[in-house]
Amino acid sequence: MTPIHKPPALKQFTAMKLIILILSASLAFASVACADENLDAFKLELEGLKHRVTALEEENRKLKTEVVVDRLIVRKELIVSDTGQKWEKGFEAQQIPRGVYARSLWDGPGGLWVRSRLIKGEIDDPFDDRFHALEKDGSVRGAPGHISWNEWIDGAWRQMAIIQGEGLEPSEIPPKELTGGNHPGRLRFQTFRPHHDEPLTDALIGQGMMSLGGGGYGGGGLPYPSEVLQLWGGEVRSVAIPTPERPTILSDDGSDEHDYAVIAVGVQGKRTPASPTARAKGLARLRWDSVAGGDAYVIVRDGKEIAGPLRL
Repeated sequence: MTPIHKPPALKQFTAMKLIILILSASLAFASVACADENLDAFKLELEGLKHRVTALEEENRKLKTEVVVDRLIVRKELIVSDTGQKWEKGFEAQQIPRGVYARSLWDGPGGLWVRSRLIKGEIDDPFDDRFHALEKDGSVRGAPGHISWNEWIDGAWRQMAIIQGEGLEPSEIPPKELTGGNHPGRLRFQTFRPHHDEPLTDALIGQGMMSLGGGGYGGGGLPYPSEVLQLWGGEVRSVAIPTPERPTILSDDGSDEHDYAVIAVGVQGKRTPASPTARAKGLARLRWDSVAGGDAYVIVRDGKEIAGPLRL
């Protein structure tokens, strides 16, 4: 049989097809391999993302109960409240805080509002609260601050009594003479009187001297003291501590009869005579009324002091 000879062009085409098939197979294999690698990398990245999300969720959960930072900066408001509201419901106008509310100067006066007790505790350090005040022009502020007792009357907080710190008058010591070792001041005590809308100065204390009197509406009128003690608009009156009334027997054990009385003791230690006696049928529980000027009380049974001084 005569062998069949393929033309050279056909041979080349066949060889090319073979090469293309081989390349296609190689590319297909490479694509599959590359796809597998990309899928593995994607899986690893996804697992890492899951771990990061889980960690963030855990941190977020912790932040809802506790925050530990080196520095806390609050630009506008700080609210400590079990309801999340800064004011107690129904007392928004009076600005009674639900817990603790603090605000900066971002759209008005800043301040700190505290509901219930304001407690300070110190260890190896004295209790120390200060009022710091400056004038914008650098001049000396005469009254750095005050403490007042206020009541809500006619839709606003109204002052009832005031304790105010203040510097001396410029005529007494010129502001230019004030130094770090020379900064004298006074305490002014003021209250509001019936039918007057300005406070009256009851007392001025400072520089080892004190003025007492009933003058000074609006902060003036009561002269500064020039002696250790000056009394204005009145006289010194001494009133003895009255003898207590007969005590009341609340109960007794019926063991034997006893006579009970009470003696009042003043702050300087002076005692009143014993009150009239009350008879009990045994060891007794007593009740008695306080007397003006009485600082403590002594219990007398059958003419003998048995308890006290009691400050009840």
